[in-house]
Amino acid sequence: MGDNSVEQVKELTNDKTELLVKLAKKQLLWQKISTFSFICALLALLYVITGLVPKVETTLDHYNEVAIKAQESLAQVDSMSKELEEASTNINKLVEDNFDELTSAVNDMSNIDFEGLNKAIQDLEDTVGPFANFMRSFR
Repeated sequence: MGDNSVEQVKELTNDKTELLVKLAKKQLLWQKISTFSFICALLALLYVITGLVPKVETTLDHYNEVAIKAQESLAQVDSMSKELEEASTNINKLVEDNFDELTSAVNDMSNIDFEGLNKAIQDLEDTVGPFANFMRSFR
């Protein structure tokens, strides 16, 4: 019985050893897959970072340029609004200072006899017309 039990122990040990070797091989395979996946992910991350960082930097530079231009534009708008306010004040002062003269001028223009003016122009044309014809003959 001694030899038989030693043989059984050896077989059992061999079976367990084979099982452990199979499990170790599977574990090694999965470890290789995991390591390969990690390296691929790391390379992809490095690729994205090297491609993305310059683009982000360029975008930020453009953003800063636009912000500076916007601030300059706002300063110009403020300056223009102050100038418009001053011009409006000056126009109001001009109208107030010359209100009587402007009213008088408007009243005088409304009192013009346009029919009489047109008749006087026509009479002048009738008078000067023959003289103009006479002067054309000397050309």
